[in-house]
Amino acid sequence: MDGQVTHRVTVRPLGAELDVHDGEDLFSAARRLGYRWPTVCGGKGTCRTCFVQVEEGAENCSPVGPLEREGIEALRRPVDGLTRLACRLRVEGPVTVTKRGVRRRVQE
Repeated sequence: MDGQVTHRVTVRPLGAELDVHDGEDLFSAARRLGYRWPTVCGGKGTCRTCFVQVEEGAENCSPVGPLEREGIEALRRPVDGLTRLACRLRVEGPVTVTKRGVRRRVQE
C-alpha cells in the first residue's frame, strides 16, 4: 500500500467497490480503476450525465459546490445532498451510490 488514505464507495446496481483516494472525485477514481462512467463532458461538471443517487453515507460526502448545485437544479432534482455529480463528489468515509450504466472497461 502506498500510504494513501482511501474510502470505499459501492456502486449499485453493478456492485463495484471503488477505493477513492482522499481528495479524489468519484468519477476520476472510477476511471483510474478501469471503469467506464456515463459522461459527455469527460468530468468537467457541465453535462450532468454522471449524476448519482446517494443511498448510504451522505454524511461522508463533500459539500455541494456552486457548479454542482447548478447542475443538480438543471436536472430538476432537489439539492438535498442525495443527488450528486460524480465528477464533483469527494468522500471522507464509506458511501453507497446508485448509477446505472457504469461498466468495467474491456481490456484490449
